[in-house]
Amino acid sequence: MSRSHGYEFEDTISDALDDAVIFQPELLPYGWSLIKSKRSLGALTHHASRLPSGLRSVELEQDYDLFFYSVAHLEDLHFLSSLKGWRERSAKAICWIQELWLKRVEQIPALVDQLNTFDHVICSFVETAQVLRDRLDVPVTYIPWGVDMVRFCPYPNPPRRAIDMLSIGVAHPNTHEALINFADQTGQFYSYETISGRAGMKDFRAHRDNYIGQLKRARYFFSYVAKVERTEERGPQIEFGLRYLEGLAAGAIVLGTNIDSDAFRDHVGWEDAVIEAPYDSPQIGDIIAAMDDDPARCATIRARNVTQCLTRHDHLHRWEKVLELAGLTPHPKLEARREALAQRVKLAEASQDA
Repeated sequence: MSRSHGYEFEDTISDALDDAVIFQPELLPYGWSLIKSKRSLGALTHHASRLPSGLRSVELEQDYDLFFYSVAHLEDLHFLSSLKGWRERSAKAICWIQELWLKRVEQIPALVDQLNTFDHVICSFVETAQVLRDRLDVPVTYIPWGVDMVRFCPYPNPPRRAIDMLSIGVAHPNTHEALINFADQTGQFYSYETISGRAGMKDFRAHRDNYIGQLKRARYFFSYVAKVERTEERGPQIEFGLRYLEGLAAGAIVLGTNIDSDAFRDHVGWEDAVIEAPYDSPQIGDIIAAMDDDPARCATIRARNVTQCLTRHDHLHRWEKVLELAGLTPHPKLEARREALAQRVKLAEASQDA
């Protein structure tokens, strides 16, 4: 499920932002065994890049202005060997790393070095981007995730916000218990995870549509530092994840942690973007009740969240930066997309005045 956002980004580029071709090599019958072997060896030696990827090879048959490779994790570099001629056929090559923790950088040095085959590297973790700048020979840029605002924006047909409180992923036991009690006492609806661990998707588009539909119907949504409970994975590193932007983009009021970092302030620094609510918050019901007592403020927050994301955090804004780094002219599709976003800004602002 964690990969669905990356697939969404690729679809948006191809459908709404540029004249792009998506390569989707097929898994070989024995592919998973090869994938596991290559991952095991890839952390230790550069020679692992020569091993079969586990995917059916695809030969690039023409030259391209840009080869753009968006990876969920650095281990996805193993699949590059299935795209024959990708470097020779590409005038420019850019790799976007969605998630890479500093603790992992030292564990997979061969894969980190492989990033030097690109002309530019983008990383969505600000602290990791700084370390990669010192480590690699090619430029590294920090850019946070974006969202498909055409789909996330609740306008022009805003649905009824039938979910009072929506929690995705882990929740602190004290906060979770307090929310259950608050829902019981007030008759509100608290929607939360009832499964744990990784789960597969039947269809990533359907999964994404369902998730977006929930967010657009939620009054309050919770978000905290990335990997809030998995400290063995993130160590002391503090990053903000996509969940913040997703909640804000859908017009929910986000309750959680205002992260003390320049990156967070630069990208999520508008007024009331995040209403402070500790991860361990037995008094969460009081925070929500206080917000409910001021409906005008809540309406302003929702409209502002949507407007800010429409003007700053759509996939268009991220793709423009990629094209700038590659030295390429934007496709005419971008202007049509920009106009569609501008129309939704007007709708969001009008809702605030209503």
